[in-house]
Amino acid sequence: MLTGNINDQFHFDKIGKAALYKDERFHVMLLNLPEGDELKPHASKTDAFCIVQKGEAEFLLEGVLSHLKKGDLFSFKAKQEHSLKALTDFSMLIVK
Repeated sequence: MLTGNINDQFHFDKIGKAALYKDERFHVMLLNLPEGDELKPHASKTDAFCIVQKGEAEFLLEGVLSHLKKGDLFSFKAKQEHSLKALTDFSMLIVK
């Protein structure tokens, strides 16, 4: 069953989150950050698995800086402090 197309969800006029799917087992979101915007340090209540869909960003996880680009996969545990800065228009899927 087709429920939509991810390419229709890329918008970079402001930071945006779109819930793509949610059930009792997991939640899938698309996060869009325009070039230069950032998410300040914060922590998630749940573990997360992420898939970079577009662009490049700096991801800081508990003091370790990583450069993310399209196609990269990464995960982190609940309660780990992290932040994100878009170097270009940036988009990633987040599965929690």
